[in-house]
Amino acid sequence: MKNEPQSTTDRIISRKEFAELTCLSRTSIWRLINSGDAPEVVIINGRILGFRESAYIAWLDRNTNT
Repeated sequence: MKNEPQSTTDRIISRKEFAELTCLSRTSIWRLINSGDAPEVVIINGRILGFRESAYIAWLDRNTNT
């Protein structure tokens, strides 16, 4: 079996995709960001908001009861 190198790039999840994944409204996401309870925010081109996939997964792990 051939060893493939693992990708070290972290995909950016758009605000829209984050809303779809979490079923949260734009206002609820804004509130999470302002309170510091959202995953780390990434600003692209000075105005587009996104989240690193790894930060989203870590946030999800912290905020789900399993």
